[in-house]
Amino acid sequence: PVDLETWHRRLGHAGMTRVRMMAQKKLVDGMVIVGPTDNGPQECDSCHMGKAKRRPFDTVTTRESRILERVHVDL
Repeated sequence: PVDLETWHRRLGHAGMTRVRMMAQKKLVDGMVIVGPTDNGPQECDSCHMGKAKRRPFDTVTTRESRILERVHVDL
């Protein structure tokens, strides 16, 4: 049995909510979390440094309606 942060790291920095759910539903054999599991959002230094919550691209709000209205080219 190990703490929530250790499971988070072992599972490839999966979200804390997901890790808690996996333990509660017993989706992983032998997965036991010791210590507090519901003390608000927890920050992993690696995830924070890597800005894991930031999406890689902005969400598209408009789409082009005609063929070749927008073209992207690598030069």
